[in-house]
Amino acid sequence: MSPLAVAVVDTDVFSHLFVHRHSPDPRVSAWRDTLRGRRVLISFQTRAELLAGALTAGWGARRQHHLRSVLDRTPTIRSDNSVIDAHAQLTAECRRRGHALHAKQHAADRWVAASAIAKGAALLAGDAIYDGAPGVVLLTDAPPPASAHPLP
Repeated sequence: MSPLAVAVVDTDVFSHLFVHRHSPDPRVSAWRDTLRGRRVLISFQTRAELLAGALTAGWGARRQHHLRSVLDRTPTIRSDNSVIDAHAQLTAECRRRGHALHAKQHAADRWVAASAIAKGAALLAGDAIYDGAPGVVLLTDAPPPASAHPLP
């Protein structure tokens, strides 16, 4: 599979597309179109954020089971040495350039971006914090894939 045939999906996008299946967010249709033909991956950070969010919100057993089922069907990028190295490089380079992604409140976003960088994948996100971040290829900048792969 070509690196551009996969997409790392940020937590907010994944949540709207796969967890809250009836999201009213007007971007959902465009996100689905953008992901068509790509295999969706998530970062370990996205998995952690979604599980923590469900526990914090007091979700019942049925909703938590559904969430875990969705997460278990989605390939997850683990925090291996390549991801850690990409995170360190991204943090340092963002700080040097004055890019907001280096700030403490964006630590989770940096892990998601580092996961995409380390695996050579484009990133689909719903916020602009990644715009102009060094080494981050946003899915909107990547060419469409040559072959189709189903969404999880």
